[in-house]
Amino acid sequence: MTASVGVVGLGRMGSPMVAALKRAGFTVSSYDRSPEARAATAGSVDALADVTGDIVILMLPNSAIVEAVLTDPEFTALRRGVVVVDMSSSEPSSTRALGERLADAGIDYLDAPVSGGVARAESASLTIMAGGSSSTLERARPVLEAMGTVTHVGDLGAGHAVKACNNVLVGVTLLAAVEVLEIVRSFGVDPAVAFDVINSSTGRSWSSEHKVPTFVLSEDYRSGFGFGLLTKDMGIAVGLAEELGVEHGLLGSATSMWRRAGEGLPVDADHTSIAEWVAGQSRSVAGGTA
Repeated sequence: MTASVGVVGLGRMGSPMVAALKRAGFTVSSYDRSPEARAATAGSVDALADVTGDIVILMLPNSAIVEAVLTDPEFTALRRGVVVVDMSSSEPSSTRALGERLADAGIDYLDAPVSGGVARAESASLTIMAGGSSSTLERARPVLEAMGTVTHVGDLGAGHAVKACNNVLVGVTLLAAVEVLEIVRSFGVDPAVAFDVINSSTGRSWSSEHKVPTFVLSEDYRSGFGFGLLTKDMGIAVGLAEELGVEHGLLGSATSMWRRAGEGLPVDADHTSIAEWVAGQSRSVAGGTA
């Protein structure tokens, strides 16, 4: 029997993930507190209490919202025997605490955050990093594989830890790339030519190969991933490093810069807008106002 799926969270990622599940033949009950998001996703229900499913997926902005949903008395889909899968980018320690609470109620919990952005959500080719027991993952695997490629990375919380580490690398490499862009531009080198060379050399990264040409040099700044969300994920990685007592000087410095940049950008800015902030800082330094 094909499992039924409930989905809470119909943002830029949640909505195409619902579409992928439906294409795979799953019956999906989806909800978002935003009426606009519900209207944009066919088959959505009007209340959290109406969400049903053998597998319940959460795709929400942060751990605080995940916890609020999971403790909402109206969320009647949380019944004994259900598997809850948090595909958000959440805090590993919060995930483990929620897992213990749900286990007491007979509910299995997985963390399975994703990487790949909106385009790969639409093509059902996301990278999915799962944390939790092997038996729980196998119950949810057919649902997850309808949205991408699943790797079991460890116990509960491990998926969220790996996702945070991935995203802090995104932040570091993108920040480095746009600082380099300002160096070559200020020296009189065409940035497009410089990055063509870099991207066939050993300094290349996903940020230099894809984000700089597509969203920065084009001045498009619409990758689909918010500035605040990336900064939040970077903070999770730094917090985890502090908790574990491991060296994180570079990651901490980069995260501090992202937070400082965010203070001067619109709340809905795309994360590639870090390039605009770096360019502004460069002009200030050149003008002697920094």
